[in-house]
Amino acid sequence: MEIRQLRQSDSESVRDLDERILGSERSHTWATYMERFLAVSELDALPHPPWGCFVAEDDGEIIGFLLAERQSTGYGLPPGGRIVAVTVRPDMQRRGVGRQLIEALAGACRREGIERIYSVLRAEDERDAAFLGACEFETASVRVFSRRS
Repeated sequence: MEIRQLRQSDSESVRDLDERILGSERSHTWATYMERFLAVSELDALPHPPWGCFVAEDDGEIIGFLLAERQSTGYGLPPGGRIVAVTVRPDMQRRGVGRQLIEALAGACRREGIERIYSVLRAEDERDAAFLGACEFETASVRVFSRRS
């Protein structure tokens, strides 16, 4: 298995894997959010792949991906890297693939002097929270409030 930066030619495989994993559970805005990353990766004029975007490849097949971006001060957090999506094919989960994708992002952050990596989850995403905890993430001290309009 190889962890490498997202390439132009990976976008369809990433789209397919994302749809296979999330299926009908996708939010209405998720496809647009994913497209923001993948449309950039498809530009043939880019001198470099998008920052913070990695894939896990096994025998020529994409088995996982991580999409991240540089975080400004959104969500009340200090600047850092922010994970937007990390996905591993179900039959390849619990084999360290997700952790290796996180470590690839951590390496990119270290090289650029970015000290923190963030991920924002819904409260009910307990499985994802457990995964991030296993990857040495800590719960942030930010509280989010909402109300009906």
